[in-house]
Amino acid sequence: MDKSVVSHQPAANLPSPLSYSFDQIGRMAAAFAKGGLFGVKDVDQALSLMFYAQATGRHPALIMRDYDIIQGRLAKKSETMLRDFQASGGRVKWTQYNDAGAEAIFTHPLSPDPVTVKWDLDRAKKAGLAGKDGSMYTKYPAAMFRSRVVSEGVRTTAPDATEAMYTPQELQAMAAEETPEPVTVTAAVTQVADESKKALSPEELKELIDSMEVKTIPELMAAFEAAYTRATEARDSAARKKIKSVYDETKVALETGVVP
Repeated sequence: MDKSVVSHQPAANLPSPLSYSFDQIGRMAAAFAKGGLFGVKDVDQALSLMFYAQATGRHPALIMRDYDIIQGRLAKKSETMLRDFQASGGRVKWTQYNDAGAEAIFTHPLSPDPVTVKWDLDRAKKAGLAGKDGSMYTKYPAAMFRSRVVSEGVRTTAPDATEAMYTPQELQAMAAEETPEPVTVTAAVTQVADESKKALSPEELKELIDSMEVKTIPELMAAFEAAYTRATEARDSAARKKIKSVYDETKVALETGVVP
């Protein structure tokens, strides 16, 4: 294969012939958020995606389809990474793809040697990503392993196809690892006491989370809004964080088609 000229061009993302004004971008963001297309409901998040579309010369709808915002950071979906990787000359040979694990061999004109990447439950546990009941690695292991394999393989052999971004699943894992700011002992005791009085009961929180086990994005958005509102009314910040985390994970699963 000729390695002299290889340029990365996102597939099916031709430069848009239009340059949108700030007012047009704002109205598009509001429309996307109101309609809930591609699961984006927050106007500020939609606006951020619109600006990225403008900066990269791509149609806003394509950006909404291929990217997401997780914990305030732009994420590139694994399917988009893989598509752009293959469009720039990359090839993937899957040697395993099931609930036990996923393994693939990645080759690219810019990578002199094939790279084999494998993810399974043991590796996910070592990385602190799995092992808890109800986690996405328990519910949809094959899809989660595939996403990790794609991200690592593409990042290793053709990093330009990632656009220096992480996948939604990776950002969710990073957010879960973040530690809170240190506080004094007195402040911590007071905070715990206050929150324990307001917190949702474990039974109610479980009921709210279970309500988000749905089959479609619109159903998920409605269930999330109701659950998040209830946690906000109770001033339960831990419950809000948990509900938002489950929403993000379920949204990714629905968009990637892993929810039966």
